[in-house]
Amino acid sequence: MVVQGIRASDAEDLRWLRIGWLRSIRERTSTFSVVTATLIAYFGVLGVFELFEDDITIFERGLSAATLVVCVGLFLLVALGGVELPRWMGFVLVSLHGAVSVYYLGFSDERQNAIAVFQELPIMAMYFAWFYGARLARSVMLAVIVAVLGAAVIGPFTGPGGLLGPANIFGAGIFTWMCLEAGIFMRHRMLLESHSDELTGALNRRGFEAKVGMEIRRALRHGRPLSVVLLDLDNFKDVNDEAGHAAGDYVLKSVTGQWMSMSRSSDIVGRLGGDEFAMLLPETDADDATTLMRRLRQYANHPWSWGVAQLRQGDTVESLLNRADLAMYDDKRG
Repeated sequence: MVVQGIRASDAEDLRWLRIGWLRSIRERTSTFSVVTATLIAYFGVLGVFELFEDDITIFERGLSAATLVVCVGLFLLVALGGVELPRWMGFVLVSLHGAVSVYYLGFSDERQNAIAVFQELPIMAMYFAWFYGARLARSVMLAVIVAVLGAAVIGPFTGPGGLLGPANIFGAGIFTWMCLEAGIFMRHRMLLESHSDELTGALNRRGFEAKVGMEIRRALRHGRPLSVVLLDLDNFKDVNDEAGHAAGDYVLKSVTGQWMSMSRSSDIVGRLGGDEFAMLLPETDADDATTLMRRLRQYANHPWSWGVAQLRQGDTVESLLNRADLAMYDDKRG
């Protein structure tokens, strides 16, 4: 069978070649690098179009040529070489875009570029919110929006008969900020869903280990105690075998609810998998953690074993969890 002059087998090979290339990029580098490189390539393509315009200045032509070379080069490094772009690259990208936008709106007579600025600004806001979080995104984008809109107010495109009016400028600022908040919300939602256990509401292994890593760095930096407790439900398999998985799910949710409600607001509960859980106890040494566990076990509606490990110099997330795991198995055997 031939499809548009290409045999079906050849078309299938080409399809898998494309999929393999995309998969190889994802395996060699991060989503941040791919998205950043794609934005960079977009600005490079815009630079190509501007090189063929007759009414741009020598400075603008040189700026477009330099943008093209840099953007294409960085894109090829990521797309073909799988290079991991540093995190500061996104900050530089947003800052440079803001500076170029200020120039085109405040000091240039290029109508096309002025329109493009207002089209691109919301995209940059969502990009920065997604990869850098709420606090940094809001502060940086506020500065960019104020600078860009200020340039638009004093630039050649405002006034009677101009390209931009007060309503356009105000609307662009509001819409950009709305896109920023949408990006922040989506990032928060994604992190919440990817780090939470759907059944119990506790952190999953990925989220818990990330939180432990953050607290280890904080505790070591300030010289404060930190403990981690591993918890494992005893004879949980019997519950599933004898009463069914619905009963097992009820036990998992009830013991998790007890741990959360009877511990401090700063204590973190995580489900590492199956019937294995962990608790992160900031500002808590091993003795205080032991006291807490004994109190919690008095009210347990299902028996569980536990083991505690206090943070030491040189500890990692893995070493801390391993020590708590060994202590938990000692408790289970006892």
